[in-house]
Amino acid sequence: MSDEFYLFRGCLIPTRLPFLERSSLFVLDKLGMTYENLPGATCCVEPIGLRSLALDTWLVTAARMLAIAENDGRDILTLCNGCYVSLREARHILESREERDRVNSVLDEIGIEYNGTADVLHLCGITKDMEKKVRSCVVRPQESFRVAVHPGCHIVRPSTVTDIDSRFSPHVISDIAKWVGSEVVYSEDWPKCCGGGIAGTSDDISSRVLEEALAEFRRAGANSILTPCPFCFVQFDVKQKEGIPVLYLSELLALAFGATPESIGMRYHRTKIIV
Repeated sequence: MSDEFYLFRGCLIPTRLPFLERSSLFVLDKLGMTYENLPGATCCVEPIGLRSLALDTWLVTAARMLAIAENDGRDILTLCNGCYVSLREARHILESREERDRVNSVLDEIGIEYNGTADVLHLCGITKDMEKKVRSCVVRPQESFRVAVHPGCHIVRPSTVTDIDSRFSPHVISDIAKWVGSEVVYSEDWPKCCGGGIAGTSDDISSRVLEEALAEFRRAGANSILTPCPFCFVQFDVKQKEGIPVLYLSELLALAFGATPESIGMRYHRTKIIV
């Protein structure tokens, strides 16, 4: 892992959830991370809809951004589960010399070559290895939160390309929540879908999947949901009928590190959260 990162913000956070970016930058600064925005960043060609329409376009697009990072000796740091798995899967496929040569024949037209040296990391993936630093940054323990942890699908699957946590009984996000003083009352052994990925196909099925998860969270006595995925965040924040407030991972960390709710834009939550 390099000491300096290119931050890949993705599409969803900058366009719909800029307050999540604000809390993420606050956390990265407090943790002493060195980063810059990835130059020339585009959409990762997200893994649910767009990639299935044009696999070759996805692979070349991802390889171009990975090549930019590796040419500058940096790894890519993502804030989104979908971006994380999209770039990681591309990196995995491009381990094949045949695929790499095929993609490089396209990249050659813009003077770029991909060699496979840049890694792709996630915010919670780098945080999990910084327990001592995280604990030292806590100035306001978040003891009022009884959280239901929802990792999301793409942070643990496919397990051949993700390396943050176990696909069964994941614990990393629960651990981080406990480091900052929160109580974890629910953690999925087999992480479920939030329903967001099928909303465009069937809003009814999407809503039923969402409600099934929420019912389990309520039975556990959760007063908040904790997720590292902005896509899951939108599903929980916007589509609930009886709202359990949702926190993105960096928001919980930022609050514990001394940020005020106002300074990180928590007023923009649709399902209001009391801090």
